[in-house]
Amino acid sequence: MLNFTLNELCAILGTTEYVGYTDVRLTNLNRIEHSSTGDITFFSNNKYLKYLKTTYASCVLIEKNNNTQPKDNQVFIKVDNPYVSFVQLIFLANEPEQNTFEIHPSTVIEQGAFVSAKASIGANCYIGKNVSIDEGVIIKSNCSIQQNVKIGKNTLIHSNVVIYKDCEIGDNCIIHSGVVIGADGFGYIENSDGSYSKIPQIGNVVIGNNVEIGANTTVDRSLIGSTYIRDGVKLDNLIQIAHNVEVGENSAMAAQVGVSGSAKIGKRNRLGGQVGIAGHLEIADDVIIMAQSGVAKSVTEKGIYFGSPIKDRITAFKIEAVIPQLPQIYKDINLIKKKLDIK
Repeated sequence: MLNFTLNELCAILGTTEYVGYTDVRLTNLNRIEHSSTGDITFFSNNKYLKYLKTTYASCVLIEKNNNTQPKDNQVFIKVDNPYVSFVQLIFLANEPEQNTFEIHPSTVIEQGAFVSAKASIGANCYIGKNVSIDEGVIIKSNCSIQQNVKIGKNTLIHSNVVIYKDCEIGDNCIIHSGVVIGADGFGYIENSDGSYSKIPQIGNVVIGNNVEIGANTTVDRSLIGSTYIRDGVKLDNLIQIAHNVEVGENSAMAAQVGVSGSAKIGKRNRLGGQVGIAGHLEIADDVIIMAQSGVAKSVTEKGIYFGSPIKDRITAFKIEAVIPQLPQIYKDINLIKKKLDIK
């Protein structure tokens, strides 16, 4: 809960520039279109100009070169970057409560498991044999951590997460509810009669440090060896990472991305929502693939790509611009053929 005077807020933001009403008490952060008395919001995009004129927020963070005047009982604080300053306040509002390290009595801990005295485990969790849980780890309720799993320092695992056997998770990770790590990869042999025989998946998943995995995302174990999620990777909700995939450091993927088996994603990749990547492909470092694109061959050069199959962004946009004209082009071609008596 926030509770600031104008002067206190300015001190936090490192500014003395403001205009408007000064006797305000600021207690909440909110979006500009939904703000009310006591709220702090920000304005940094002209698409929201109409809300700047109508918002009931008591305080709006604006750019220093913005000369818009506030309404009565409202103050505008001028900062270099309103969005960055607002995020600074979000961090302040989100300071975690001091954790008391304890293990809920309903938790089941199997023989040979190590749980640091400075770890916390919530109600109805299962900790399998030979699991290692390092200091600072917080595991919320109803999680299942199977045998031989290793969890590094200060990792947070939210409720209803399942981590299959032999998987490894690094330090300072955040794993959201519904995540499944280490389920079997999609591996089968097709028999002569059209039926399938399952291939045992005997590898694991290795997740690096400072990784965040969104709700209901799945990362499959490898056939052999490991599926790798490298340091700093950020995965949104509802993503599927298949067996033997490697995701390079500091790559990020938006919701509903699907990465097929044995694909290798480079460092610092950015994949938009619903991007699909076929199996056994390699994507270079520093690649951006825009939403709903389909990747059917390896990408060897950094750049921005779009389409299905993907093309460099400029070429793809030119193609998209022509597509609506195709019906008229078709009519024109037929008319020309008719006049030239071409069948």
